[in-house]
Amino acid sequence: MSTVIAALSGVALVTAGCVGNAAAEDYPSQPVEIIVPWGAGGSSDVLIRAFAEPLEQALGQSVLVVNRPGGGSAIGAAEAARAQADGYTLLHSSASTFITVPLRQEVNFSAEDFRSVVSLGDQPIVLVANPDTGWESLDDVEADRTLTIATTSVGNVLHLVASNFVDEAGYTSEALPFDSSSETTMAVANGDADLAGVEANIALPQIEAGEVIPLAIATSERLEELPDVPTFAEQGFERSHDRYSRVAVSVPAETPEEVVEVLRAAGEEAMQADSWREYAASTLLQDPAYVGDDFLAQYVPDDMEWTRESFAAAGVEEAAG
Repeated sequence: MSTVIAALSGVALVTAGCVGNAAAEDYPSQPVEIIVPWGAGGSSDVLIRAFAEPLEQALGQSVLVVNRPGGGSAIGAAEAARAQADGYTLLHSSASTFITVPLRQEVNFSAEDFRSVVSLGDQPIVLVANPDTGWESLDDVEADRTLTIATTSVGNVLHLVASNFVDEAGYTSEALPFDSSSETTMAVANGDADLAGVEANIALPQIEAGEVIPLAIATSERLEELPDVPTFAEQGFERSHDRYSRVAVSVPAETPEEVVEVLRAAGEEAMQADSWREYAASTLLQDPAYVGDDFLAQYVPDDMEWTRESFAAAGVEEAAG
């Protein structure tokens, strides 16, 4: 009897494997969803929608963008982690989702629950100040008080780029959180905050209008759009050097390799589409430094150490346990 059961179990396993392989070979045979763990209308949402259009063409299937805001991206990431690993649920992935959020709160997911498929690009970060300060470079910054940094989230790369500089300069800082980078830039322009690390594409219009002054760029080299703005490293501040707001698309870790290969090829094709290239150029999005699996497998672990060190310098507390 046990022999029969074992034989039947073996047949079942083989059958299941065949079904799984067949499903992978037929992929995609239904619409694909990309979970955006932030609200509709924000910069992350706009970016994914710009990518979804050419990805849809490359896959030959509808690509639906689904917003799941909450918990600083924890709710959407947890939902994606629980999804079936069949390639039909993708996650818009930022470093903050897998670094800052888990360090700041208990979450029901980890970077090990996912593998990154397509890296969409690296967004440059610029440090801005109010023109009334008279500051024109990092060396001009002086303070006999705690400097206020406007940021979209305490402990994310935008905050830490600014707070690391303040710490290196010998001053102290406190974070003033807002819902969007547009609001953080406006807070500096209005004099409600001293500094803000802001995505370059969002800061650029306010810089050109003279509403904020750029003090430094966190890139490895100067930006063509801001040629007169030196990098942090050029001004002698190393801890905010070569830091970007990086984004990728990920899938549950157990997604079949055949499906990952299809998604990766389609993603690369989508990034060559005119509509995406125009979007990337208009938002100053640079080519990604970490592609494919490297975003989660290499960049996130490496950046975790920098983030923890930056937390300590900025007085940001990690979650207990």
